[in-house]
Amino acid sequence: MTILANQEKKPHYLMGLMGLTAFATVTINTPAVAEPRLYLETGGQESLNLDPNGLAILEGIGLTLNSANSTTTPKPGFDIGALMLPPSSTPGVRGTTAVFLYDDDDGFYFPVSGTEEFLGTLVFDVDNNLLPGLDSQFVFGNFSNIFDETFTTVIRDTSGISLPPLFPALEVANDRPPNVDLTTGTWFLEDIEIVISQELSDFLVAAGASQSVAGVPFAEARGDRTFVLLSVPEPSMITAILTTGLAAFSLRKRKSN
Repeated sequence: MTILANQEKKPHYLMGLMGLTAFATVTINTPAVAEPRLYLETGGQESLNLDPNGLAILEGIGLTLNSANSTTTPKPGFDIGALMLPPSSTPGVRGTTAVFLYDDDDGFYFPVSGTEEFLGTLVFDVDNNLLPGLDSQFVFGNFSNIFDETFTTVIRDTSGISLPPLFPALEVANDRPPNVDLTTGTWFLEDIEIVISQELSDFLVAAGASQSVAGVPFAEARGDRTFVLLSVPEPSMITAILTTGLAAFSLRKRKSN
């Protein structure tokens, strides 16, 4: 069975980002035609189906699924539901902090900052003949999603049971903007492809895995979120946000070449 190698990250947001940056720059000293706004995510969930082919590959290197803990009712057609935590004002208590910029006139969406915090863990039984470097069970989950400088959603483990803190275990292979409804204060995104990260593959190889599993399909997912208006930023602030995003992306591309 062919295992996917590392794939070049596709900047799905880049063209819209450049266009809105140009718009904001032009309108700093002129009346704005559109008003991109900042929104704070307040709740939601991720609904998942684990990929059977991916699970078979993991079983081949010594990881057999034992259980997947649902923390909310998944959407119809899905087996697992992961509850997204609301924002928290209590120090030391996990809470979602994700903020996005959205322009309803042209549907432009850009994740600005913060993380999405989820509850739910997965437990795998370990064949220590194949993975001598692991304990008898491999546990990860309670994921923290962050949109990184490569325009990729990185899914980090926060359970801290089998992996180091905030370990980038999974990633989204087909990042793209969601369907946003300002009337209801919700968005959804279907057909999300979640794959195993290079970092998790390297970790497993170091534990004894016989082959790389980077890019192996892990799950198909649907995301559902609620959000509230945070602010209507000035054009100069929009320019700063988007220029920073473009600069970070350009720097990463230069380093990878």
